Amino acid sequence: MMITGFVAGLAFTAGYLWDDIGAKRALICDRETIELCLAQLPPMAREQLPNSQLLQLSMGARAAMVLPILHPKIAGVLMTDFDKLPKKRSVNWGVGYYSLKLNRQDELTYWHELGHLEAIAAMESLNQQIRSMFQHEWLSDLYLIWRVAKDTDSLSLAWQQYHRRNIDVMANIEFMSHWSVPIMLQALQHYSVKELQAFDSFNAFLTDFWPQLTVPSNDNIAEFSSLIQRTFGAGTVQPLSGYMYWRKPALGVYLEPTLIKLMGHSGAKRWLAEQSMQPETLRLTPRL
Repeated sequence: MMITGFVAGLAFTAGYLWDDIGAKRALICDRETIELCLAQLPPMAREQLPNSQLLQLSMGARAAMVLPILHPKIAGVLMTDFDKLPKKRSVNWGVGYYSLKLNRQDELTYWHELGHLEAIAAMESLNQQIRSMFQHEWLSDLYLIWRVAKDTDSLSLAWQQYHRRNIDVMANIEFMSHWSVPIMLQALQHYSVKELQAFDSFNAFLTDFWPQLTVPSNDNIAEFSSLIQRTFGAGTVQPLSGYMYWRKPALGVYLEPTLIKLMGHSGAKRWLAEQSMQPETLRLTPRL
């Protein structure tokens, strides 16, 4: 396991770690010591998981994978392989090649994956159910935003995650299932670092944010997906001025911070104007 400062601070012991998830705990396992790690689970929890060989296959080339468990004291297992984390994210479309350096990816990946387990507990406290994998992803990134504020006294790493989500879908539309940008932007615009730090738990943060939160409908997300693919897909050079013109201003709102990061302020503004994506006031449908 990559023993960075933040991991060492979690009481690293004999190839596995325990971390708190609300009133429960999560077991963190390094891929190389998965059998030893899973042996720490009580039988009632262990029997819910596949054998270590199947877990290795399921993990594939991913850097982390979370496995929820139904147990009175254990929320789930987080399997990690931090050596597979990327150092940067890049996108190349009609106007050029752009790249974003990714800092502290072990922490961000760890917090995002823990967020899947935190989201289950927090939604239960709100008497809500998680209805889709997309919802799971944006809830996890909301947890990441809260943890970044609490642990780093800044939101710069949360914005890095935001930019990564945008760059991922710009480069490959298959990442649309993780495009939490429409929800992340609301949180990043609504709360300051100090306001986020004032919440003593993710549950408290989500409880405060939930009544104000607006989530795009499935149809909206499908339209954004089609527009992103037509705008950044392979071979795209000319602006598609009439294509889904009704979605362009909203997409411009979501892309603008990332494009400014990649292209600079003037370059981003010019490109958005050429694409008829000048941001305006965002109007989304009520949350699902």
